[in-house]
Amino acid sequence: MENDCYVVGIGASAGGMEALRTFFSQLPPNLPAAFVVITHLMREHRSILDSYLRDKTEMAVVRCDHDMGIELGMVYVLPENTHVTIRQRILRVHPRSNEIINHAIDIFLSSLATDCGSKAIAVVLSGRGSDGLEGSRKVSANGGTVLVQSPESAYAGDMPQAIITGDHPQEISSPGYLAEKLASLLLDSNKT
Repeated sequence: MENDCYVVGIGASAGGMEALRTFFSQLPPNLPAAFVVITHLMREHRSILDSYLRDKTEMAVVRCDHDMGIELGMVYVLPENTHVTIRQRILRVHPRSNEIINHAIDIFLSSLATDCGSKAIAVVLSGRGSDGLEGSRKVSANGGTVLVQSPESAYAGDMPQAIITGDHPQEISSPGYLAEKLASLLLDSNKT
């Protein structure tokens, strides 16, 4: 994959399935970006997020069960009991630590900021806690874009509110509008 392509990291937790459904159902296919979905998963249960999202988007959806290069127009999902990072546009899968609090979103977004700079886009949807704040700050600091679900439209507004309070997201809105905004941003950037 070209090193100047956009990579979109999407973080979600409690209430995130509905937000992801709306987001991906509103997102047009063939956008000039790769998408990586990071959610808080139970360690012991196989995630069905890949099959769930296949019904919501025309893009191909794959589980990131092993290290893999990313491709435009693909959606990659985090498997259970792992963390994923990105380096040189390759998704790297790591075993999840024994730490109780899950920082999977921060871990991925922080690596995304370093690897993709201004081509990094963070989208943080519904969830409890503040996972995503540290990573979003790094995305912003490296010239990337941060989009956040409005807390009032989220099942659990903690994660979005943490970013609104602690960072400067470029857009705060419902998942459907965030999808439209992201599509517009990507298509406009492709014209230049």
